[in-house]
Amino acid sequence: MTDVLGIISFVCATTKEQVLANMDKEIENTNLSQIEKLLGERRSGKPLAYITKKKEFYSREFFVDKNVLVPRPETEILVEEALNILAKRKDIMGILDMGTGSGAIGLTIAQRTFKHVVCVDASEKALGVARINAHTMGVSNHAQLICSNLFGGIREGTQFDMILANLPYVADEEWGSLMADVRDFEPRKALCGGKGGTEIYQEFLRSAPLYLRNEGHVLCEVGGYRQAHMMKSILESTGLRANIRTDYSGQERIVIGSWINLS
Repeated sequence: MTDVLGIISFVCATTKEQVLANMDKEIENTNLSQIEKLLGERRSGKPLAYITKKKEFYSREFFVDKNVLVPRPETEILVEEALNILAKRKDIMGILDMGTGSGAIGLTIAQRTFKHVVCVDASEKALGVARINAHTMGVSNHAQLICSNLFGGIREGTQFDMILANLPYVADEEWGSLMADVRDFEPRKALCGGKGGTEIYQEFLRSAPLYLRNEGHVLCEVGGYRQAHMMKSILESTGLRANIRTDYSGQERIVIGSWINLS
């Protein structure tokens, strides 16, 4: 029912609430044809966000297409943790969003704080989506978009006060168990993190401390208990202190590392 309402409101350029309030109102034939076409796409498994080209994240509407992952509610925890730190640390200035995709994380923080955020992604097409969102959100002047494989395109010696990462963390053996609308439609490169799921993150974590200023913070979204504790150990092996935060369902979801003590 939710998907049907979403498609009807999208085609008729109205809200779901207005659709429900006008259930007895006749829909124009041209709109009916378009609604039926899009419902067919949804029945085939295509995510609603790719059909409507939009997805709400942190109470903001983001443009999305097949070149980026659909922003997830659990990723809002990463944003919340970052904003909590930023509220306490007014001195934090340089922020890096690694694996930005649609820009949901980095651009939300830029809009909320007016701080400069460097948004990095290995896909130029993904950065095209982020560029659209930066313009729509009015933060183009606060966001620098860089196409780079992890830190490869970041100038040596550059350091940040905060590094955020939502990198691929699905293991090869988990691919077949993903929901069909994810497995068949979302970009595999943005999901698969290698044989064990953490290979890309391990490469990222080996370099991240070199780009982190004194008293800086690194925050990563991960895929559960095993990955969270593995990445916590990696961060601690570099000298950082690390904590784990859970998502709304109690799943270990966010790993936070810092050179300073964490509460």
